[in-house]
Amino acid sequence: MPSRTPHPGQPPQPPLRRTLLRTLTWALRGLALLPLGYLLAVAVLGSMPRPTDGVPLPACCQPVRTAPNATDQRNDTPAPAIPLAPGAPGAPDAPGAPDAQGTPGGENAGMADAATREAPPVTIHVISNGVHADIVLPARVEGEPGLADVLGLPDVPGLLDAPGKNGGTGNGPGNASGGGTGGGPGSQRSGPTALTALTALTALPDNAYLAIGWGAREFYLATPTWDQMRPGVALRALALAPAALHVEVMPGPPLPDADTRILHLSRQGYRNLVAFVAASLRRDAAGRPMRIPATPENGGAGYGPGSLFFEATGRFSPLRTCNTWAADALAATGARTPVWTPLPHFVLHHLPATER
Repeated sequence: MPSRTPHPGQPPQPPLRRTLLRTLTWALRGLALLPLGYLLAVAVLGSMPRPTDGVPLPACCQPVRTAPNATDQRNDTPAPAIPLAPGAPGAPDAPGAPDAQGTPGGENAGMADAATREAPPVTIHVISNGVHADIVLPARVEGEPGLADVLGLPDVPGLLDAPGKNGGTGNGPGNASGGGTGGGPGSQRSGPTALTALTALTALPDNAYLAIGWGAREFYLATPTWDQMRPGVALRALALAPAALHVEVMPGPPLPDADTRILHLSRQGYRNLVAFVAASLRRDAAGRPMRIPATPENGGAGYGPGSLFFEATGRFSPLRTCNTWAADALAATGARTPVWTPLPHFVLHHLPATER
């Protein structure tokens, strides 16, 4: 094919310049296709159930291995040890706790395993506000290391501080005790009444539940409500931002609705979930979870009473979002989850619908 002749009066372009222009053109075309490719991956991988029995996943979709898979659970493979906050019931330094040489075994261990298999299931909830999914579970379960013990909540300084700027009304992103009107990252629905009297309590109530979620640290702290979202903070959250865990104390389980799923976990599945959350916590030199005080200086003014933030492992990105973390946590319990998703819709899509 003959080469194209230049326009009369137009000097021919240098070869290097032609190459650069061609490279730039293809690069721009590739960038334009990236959003389409991302949306296609969201739709395809979000609708596909995650394999649970030995089928390898792509490296980008591998969850943090903190618990046995479904096959291990059926074979009664012991769950990994759950790190407890120092001084918590069941921790090595707790009063009356056995030392490393005093762990019961043999016939006693077999009896304990049988009791575990016969123990009633633990009910948890998965809730969504359309953007962010949280997992709600009992603060404590009889005979089990509870999430409250892992977090050291009874001993967390500031748990009983004065209410934050939202006054416990439940309108903030992380306030799980509201009436469903909040629109932020962690805004959820609660049981019949909001927990607004936490300042008058000296310990968690017996029927307390904890709503827990993972997300970008700065965005969590600086965005109590969606109308307070700042574009700069949101953009920085997409650039491998440090992560945080948000925990909201609730007076009871959330009310069932279209954005709620109820799961009944075996004791093994519950232990796997608590172990996954424990592995997501960053700890200080003494092994304690590192709480983040929500103050105006670090971009947050607090979500209200009972709302806590902890330093977390990992980094937030378009490939690793709050909903990806929630799906990985549920996968650790053996629940049906998507291969990968950044959206809460696909987290709920694979779980059984809640009867109302």
